[in-house]
Amino acid sequence: MDFLQDVLVTLTVVSTGLSVGVLAGFGYSVIPGLTRAGADVAVPAMQRMNTAILNPLFAVIFGGGVVFGALSTWAAWNDGLRWWVLGATLLALLGVVITLTVNVPANNRLDAAADARGDEAARVWAEFTSVWVPWNIVRSVLTTAAVVVLVVGLLVGR
Repeated sequence: MDFLQDVLVTLTVVSTGLSVGVLAGFGYSVIPGLTRAGADVAVPAMQRMNTAILNPLFAVIFGGGVVFGALSTWAAWNDGLRWWVLGATLLALLGVVITLTVNVPANNRLDAAADARGDEAARVWAEFTSVWVPWNIVRSVLTTAAVVVLVVGLLVGR
């Protein structure tokens, strides 16, 4: 592996792994914790998180698996690692597509609820989690699989 390929594959593994951490962390702690706090707390808190997460660092972490993965595939094209990196990149891409087509629209609907309280907040939160949670599990599994494929590729793909 040459230096550029090493750097790109490392960036792919790290950014994809960090993305898994964010997705899984929301799934096993943030959303359940907000749900336990009640809809009157959960709705405005998640609205604030939706705003806070839109930043350049998150963009690099979340999109890095795809961007660095595509560059790593190119850099490894004449290497046995290429199919592993390509497979991982496609898995990460599926996670991003789910985010953009399911989770972001669910976030936007939650944000549109503005100052919902009481029964309205409970309805909004229930609708949000009924869509967001199962698809977060899917994108978490896909992105975790991408990391596994990358690591296995590094171990045996040469």
